[in-house]
Amino acid sequence: MATIDIDALREYLRDYYGTAMMAGLWPAVADLGEVDALDGRELCERAEELGIDLRKFVVGE
Repeated sequence: MATIDIDALREYLRDYYGTAMMAGLWPAVADLGEVDALDGRELCERAEELGIDLRKFVVGE
């Protein structure tokens, strides 16, 4: 099992949802607010649902 840099992933998702929001996809506002409340596992699950490659956030390899 790999160790994921949760802080980097959280920042990436903030940027992801922030960009969507600025592009006029206003439902992303709710998702953007949720990012800070998710624990590490939930954050990884959300990223996988969005098709984000978690290998970009692996540390210690």
